[in-house]
Amino acid sequence: MEYYFVQERNVDLHNGLLVIDDFEFKHLAKVLRKNAGDRIIVTDGRKNIYHCLIVEIKKTEILCKIENREFDLNEPGISVTVYLSLLRNISRYEFAIEKLVELGAVAIVPLITDFTIGKNKLSDSKIERIKKIMIGAMGQSQRCVLPELKDAVTFEEMIRNTGNEVNKIAMYEMSDDEKQIHLNKQSRNVIVLIGPEGGFSSNEVERLKLSGWISKSLGKRKLRAETAAVVSVFQIIKNHEKIKN
Repeated sequence: MEYYFVQERNVDLHNGLLVIDDFEFKHLAKVLRKNAGDRIIVTDGRKNIYHCLIVEIKKTEILCKIENREFDLNEPGISVTVYLSLLRNISRYEFAIEKLVELGAVAIVPLITDFTIGKNKLSDSKIERIKKIMIGAMGQSQRCVLPELKDAVTFEEMIRNTGNEVNKIAMYEMSDDEKQIHLNKQSRNVIVLIGPEGGFSSNEVERLKLSGWISKSLGKRKLRAETAAVVSVFQIIKNHEKIKN
């Protein structure tokens, strides 16, 4: 059963109630046609999971009784942030973000590089659409953490923001290192960098080397940026889970 989203502010633990509103209300009431007496599973995206009984469906909200509460299920043991270069095709960018949420990323940062096509930041309407896609992906994949979509940054801002991180992995098509990624256990944070359609400039490659980034390859074939993002994060999280177990 997929999870549905509730705003943290709409959870009343003292009285054991929560209220679902906005687009998730429309999804449950108008599309799925849920009724009073139905049971659903809800998350606030802050690791809380609520098993609920629908008490009443009103005009703009659904009132639920909390029957059971769980915490932090099905999340990876590492915190993966993905710097994802903006792509020319917004639908492919949305696809990548959707899959990164499903796989377990905790934050996605739109990135502007030398070879980014169209260096404008995402519009407010696109940001709102992407956030809804992220909520849907979280619920469908039964995650209890809603990843953060951060403001777009430039390449130089990314270098500064990640200066103190010890696990920094750049997926670079010209790298010949296809070995399994070994993470520094001193930190749970992992930063993954995915370049644009045109790849990284020579200056950017040099800056990555000087800033302590590890470059990795996904093989001989050249993958689309959105494919590289999905494969990279899957491998990193899966390898960590194998080591942990």
